[in-house]
Amino acid sequence: MKKNILGTIAIVVLGTLGMTVLALPLFAQKDFNMDERRLVDSYKRANPLYLAGVKQFEKGKLDKAQKKLLEALAIMPEHANAHYLLAQLQLKLKEFAKALASIISAEKNYTYIAKFQTFTHQQYLDQLRKQRQDLEEQRAQVQERLSRMPPSGGNEPASLQERGRFESWAESLTRSIQMIDSRLNTPIPPTFEIPAEYFYIHGNALFRMGMLVDAAAQYQEALRLDPTHGNTYNNLALVSFSLGKYQEALDCLLRAEASGVKINPDFKRAVEEKIPPQ
Repeated sequence: MKKNILGTIAIVVLGTLGMTVLALPLFAQKDFNMDERRLVDSYKRANPLYLAGVKQFEKGKLDKAQKKLLEALAIMPEHANAHYLLAQLQLKLKEFAKALASIISAEKNYTYIAKFQTFTHQQYLDQLRKQRQDLEEQRAQVQERLSRMPPSGGNEPASLQERGRFESWAESLTRSIQMIDSRLNTPIPPTFEIPAEYFYIHGNALFRMGMLVDAAAQYQEALRLDPTHGNTYNNLALVSFSLGKYQEALDCLLRAEASGVKINPDFKRAVEEKIPPQ
């Protein structure tokens, strides 16, 4: 039996319909097992702290940023992005061993969290589709009621008022459906592969600790994932130069310049001077 949604509830629905769509929770918890429920709850509590840490980091307030990130990780140790940002922060503070540990934790948890977020996002899309179906049913009933009302050119004020209310309701339903369609058309990015930036930060930590060969391996992995990552070419040039691989260093500098990265001209000259003339 269809739900009776017409009559006096029309006015109430008009006032709350938009809020219903906006308030849709990002992470549905239906059919989750206990570990997944814990992860969802932890993420919902930890992520605002992580985002607060991002804001403080962007302002250069490293102490406050670190405090927020550590609070987020205390709630959700698997939060890969918090580990990643913490590694950057620790590099700025010259806490290189801590930065290395943080970026390793970020890499370790990245795929797990990416799969979790993709799964929960799918739950979110399923809930959006269900809500869209409900709104479509409501709009069909409103339009059916409108088809039985006198035309807007009638002379009865009460009828005109009722028709105007239902027309507004139908328009509100259409806007909410369009909002849902916009969200449903947003693709889920492929996020299972660790980003190049993670390997770049990993390489930076190793480089600052003097572990040049290991740093070069991390930079090369970053470039495999993103051949346009100019800063990685720049840093790999420094590593190659330190290892006596001067031609490789020059090649990296040239690629960095091609990517629009500013390089030290004195360093470039020093590299060129090490290469015997052909």
